[in-house]
Amino acid sequence: MKFWKCLWIASALGFCASAWCQAYPTARPVRIIVPAGAGSATDVLARMVADKLSQTTQGKFIVENRVGAGGNIGLAAGARATPDGYTLIFGNLGANVVNQFIYPKLDFDPEKDFDNVAMVALSPFIICVPASFPVNSLAELVTAAKAKPGTINVALTGTVVRIVHEQLKVATGAELFPIPYPGPAPGMTDVLSGRIQVLFETLGAGTLRPMIAAGRIKPLAVTTRTTSSLMPGIKSVAEQGFPEFGEVVGWIALFGPKGLPREAVSFINSETNKLLARADVRQQMADLGFEVKPGTPQELGEFVVSQRAKFGPILKAANIKAE
Repeated sequence: MKFWKCLWIASALGFCASAWCQAYPTARPVRIIVPAGAGSATDVLARMVADKLSQTTQGKFIVENRVGAGGNIGLAAGARATPDGYTLIFGNLGANVVNQFIYPKLDFDPEKDFDNVAMVALSPFIICVPASFPVNSLAELVTAAKAKPGTINVALTGTVVRIVHEQLKVATGAELFPIPYPGPAPGMTDVLSGRIQVLFETLGAGTLRPMIAAGRIKPLAVTTRTTSSLMPGIKSVAEQGFPEFGEVVGWIALFGPKGLPREAVSFINSETNKLLARADVRQQMADLGFEVKPGTPQELGEFVVSQRAKFGPILKAANIKAE
């Protein structure tokens, strides 16, 4: 009797799993939590991915902005969500890695509360100066900063750019005086006016590329290990004689609350990678300042672990805390 009961339960569970697979992701909308404001680089990319997935999967993917505390509010909401595949999180370097080292307390565990789903894109930082500033290379900037330590100001528009600042200081020995800003827009305003001499920003930030194209901002270096296809002709920090800098890139990836069905992870990962393989999607992302980065959930997990191991000691050594 027990044998037949167990067989019936196993069959029922198999039927439920099969029915779930057939319904996903069409049973109801899949929300993608974006821990950043509307119009931000993360938001623009998330809406593009949500739109493409809605077109290719017969499901409906919608973006939900959950803003605040450097991304912590959005990640906390994602961590508390039911792990049924109908809530995903558009994570990034700052929210998923940096915050655990700079905030005294989080309402979630970034290492235990999320499942890795799919890597999406990378965006290099650009080291820039206003067009009026009389330096035309990274070497000239370093020379000028060493000649008058602490007199050349750099806009720090977020926690991640502080990593760029620390890495550059260690690699070059140049002292750039840090001026904190609440976001990219006011920092860019002061750089354009000449009040601030240096800016670190990702290409994914919507205002940077137009300013470079208009000749109002001069790009001196990219923070990828080698020259980026997104900024041809601009050498990396390492290529310009400072190999100790290594590489610092912004990234965006899909995560979910811990315990997602394996079928959901596999489905979203596969569909995302199909999108990233399309020439039109690659071009659209490049136009937004991103380089596609396909991969498996395991590769994403290993990448995030490596980012924590790489940047955690830097943040701790510099005693960087959330503003």
